[in-house]
Amino acid sequence: MSLLHLSFLAVGFLVLALCHWDVKVPDILYAWEGTCVQIPCSYKFRNIQTLDHFILYHEPQFDDVKKTFYGRILFDMLDSSKNNRTQFLGYRKNDCSMLIRPVQVADSGKLGLRMIAQGDKWMKCMQLNVTESAPQPHIQLPQRLQEFQTVTVTCFLNYYCPEYPVSLLWFLDGQEVLSGQVENSLEAKRVLTESKFTFSLNWTHHGKKLACQLRHTDEQHLSEKIVWLDVKHTPKITIEASPHLEVKEGESVTLKCLLQSSNPTIQGDFFWFKDGTNVQNWVEILTLSNVNWQQAGNYHCEAENEMGRGRSEPVHLQVLYSPKLSKVLPADLSVIENKTAELTCMTVAYPAPTNYTWYQDEKQMLGETKQKLTFQEVNRQQTGQYTCLAGNSEGWSEVSERARLDVQYPPTGVTITISSQIPIREGDSVILSCSYKQSNPAANRYFWEPHFSQRARSFSNVFTIRNIPWNAEPITCWACNIECSQATPVNLDVHYAPRDVKIILVTPKSDIRSGDQVQLQCDFSSSHPRSVHYSWTQNGKHFHDGRYLNWSSISPEDSALYSCSVTNSIGQTQSQEWDLKVQYAPRHLQVSIVPGDVVMEKTRVVLTCEADANPAIDLYAWFDWKGQKIDNYGQKLTLWSVMTHQSGAYWCQGANKLGTGKSSPVVLTVYYSPETIGKRTALGLGVCLALLLLALLGFQSVRCWQRIRGEQDFQARPSRQGSFFIRNKKIRRPHSAAAPQSLGYYNPAVEGRINYATLQFPERPLYLEPSSVSLQTEDQSVTYSVVQKPRGGDYENVTPQSPPEEEGLHYSELIHFGEGVRPSVREGVEYVTLKH
Repeated sequence: MSLLHLSFLAVGFLVLALCHWDVKVPDILYAWEGTCVQIPCSYKFRNIQTLDHFILYHEPQFDDVKKTFYGRILFDMLDSSKNNRTQFLGYRKNDCSMLIRPVQVADSGKLGLRMIAQGDKWMKCMQLNVTESAPQPHIQLPQRLQEFQTVTVTCFLNYYCPEYPVSLLWFLDGQEVLSGQVENSLEAKRVLTESKFTFSLNWTHHGKKLACQLRHTDEQHLSEKIVWLDVKHTPKITIEASPHLEVKEGESVTLKCLLQSSNPTIQGDFFWFKDGTNVQNWVEILTLSNVNWQQAGNYHCEAENEMGRGRSEPVHLQVLYSPKLSKVLPADLSVIENKTAELTCMTVAYPAPTNYTWYQDEKQMLGETKQKLTFQEVNRQQTGQYTCLAGNSEGWSEVSERARLDVQYPPTGVTITISSQIPIREGDSVILSCSYKQSNPAANRYFWEPHFSQRARSFSNVFTIRNIPWNAEPITCWACNIECSQATPVNLDVHYAPRDVKIILVTPKSDIRSGDQVQLQCDFSSSHPRSVHYSWTQNGKHFHDGRYLNWSSISPEDSALYSCSVTNSIGQTQSQEWDLKVQYAPRHLQVSIVPGDVVMEKTRVVLTCEADANPAIDLYAWFDWKGQKIDNYGQKLTLWSVMTHQSGAYWCQGANKLGTGKSSPVVLTVYYSPETIGKRTALGLGVCLALLLLALLGFQSVRCWQRIRGEQDFQARPSRQGSFFIRNKKIRRPHSAAAPQSLGYYNPAVEGRINYATLQFPERPLYLEPSSVSLQTEDQSVTYSVVQKPRGGDYENVTPQSPPEEEGLHYSELIHFGEGVRPSVREGVEYVTLKH
């Protein structure tokens, strides 16, 4: 086939698929006269969701000439006159469901559903089966039913119409049983009503009737379906006894195996068992002649088929006989004294024995006629051999076998003996012995319990405590056989040296300060013996004897490590050292300088304030030689690169909560470094040389100038001349007439630089050597001169008790010099420059 042909076929199938209607309805529906029929219908065609025209035909026929269908119309969407018993339900999308109510037998046959939409037409046919009465429901059973099986049976009917509801009820052997909920289905593929019933089968259900009833209401019975149950099971058997199941010894009895039911039938014959043991086969009847007591027991019979072996319920054959095989239990009884003891007389008999007789060591015990011989509080006198006799309506038994009763009791009179030297000292080894007076059986183990240690076990009655502690509590022992007996606790009375020696501060209750009254007490917790002696040490050396140590006014020098010792006849115990710390204000403050008090400039200097204080100083202050506080509050004052101007005295101050202390000043001397000295020397020499040159130049200039001025002034001044001495005082003197022969002059222009002098006229005339300096004053009689100190018997103006001052140029006022002859003057006169 060519590819072109295949393409045409594909297109053709596609066209057919697009033109084909997909209508779904049940193939057949069932109903009966008077009920209703609901036809579930749905369609798919292109995108059509609603129909333009719908007709329901009964037995439709197609007219080839007119190309249309005809028949009895049950429903016409466009002609409501024909819709007497029908109703269109397909008002939902793609729904074409119909309802016929009530349905008639005449409606049976083929139904045609004619659908028209958008010019396309389709006919879908189905079958309707309507009967005059309701049909029977159907019951579905498992293929094989057998006992002990749980099965589920189903009852269903191919009918469902919501307008005519029905129910299905179950009956087992004529009795209604509860079933599950009824389920309904209304679909194109399945229209039915269904009910399920689940139950467990047993052999009694075999041959029983199981019925399912169809009802419109709870009372209207429409139809019923019955099935007979065929339940497979093993044989069911019972036993029949003749004459009866209770016979006396020597009589005969017959047991017959009766078959109640078996499905399928049994294979072979019956099997007989006594107390689970096979006794006879292949017989239906078991005959026992001259029965003895040993043939009493439980009998049952068995039979089998292909389902398995069936077993009857056992029957008990009871034989009446006198007691036999008597014995006392337990045969060997050991019991603790004062406990309950019980012996039982056991025998084989029917009926049960009603009378008993007991014997102790072959002596009858009067009043003991019960099966159990009970001792509520057994004592050691009841130890012995016991036997018994038992009797019933059939006779008495023989004497039973002997049983032994052993009454046991724990050790009595348990005591502890100390085998060591008395008195016992702490650390000694102590040997203890545990003994008793009586015991049944003999003691085979011992327990010791010193309360200062865990329980100690020993098979020996001797117990050794090594290195016994000082606080050993009373010790006890247990001697044990079946039970344990305790000895009276023994107090070991251990002697020991004083314990827990310590020092107690009696006064004061808080910190100890210098000047306080202080009392220390030496104390201990215990001592055996109690008589003790006290002693004290200070820094490891004996200091005092007695319990108390007192200071009326304590001082810092009393601070030390103290300990006390307490001694008894066993030994001596020393307390821990107690550090007595006396608190006091700072004292003995002094300043140390590192590297020293004389240092070279640019050296790092650390000044440390050292002091003795308790508590330690918490605040330091530093002061310099001017009394100024230095901004430093630490113990150390650091001068990182000290200079010469920082030379001087330093002192520190320290304070704690008790007071303040102050150190003595220390002097720090800072000298120049060789580098600085070299620089300064070079600078000084340079300045000196410069000044010397300037002085020589100035001196020459002034000398020349003075000569010129002197010659000019000499020519112009009067003839009166004189000389005078000048007293050099740096005290300001105002012009005063206190001394008639003293003249002073104040020049404010040279305040702080000019010296004032007083001129004293001697008895002999003074000589003044004039200089060549021009005089510019108000009085022509004033001359500025240089006064030369006489070297001989001339007058000298010296101020007593005053340090010698450097001679210099002074301004003086000369008034009214006397006349005289001017002596010759040496050439030693020097001229200096005037200071302004």
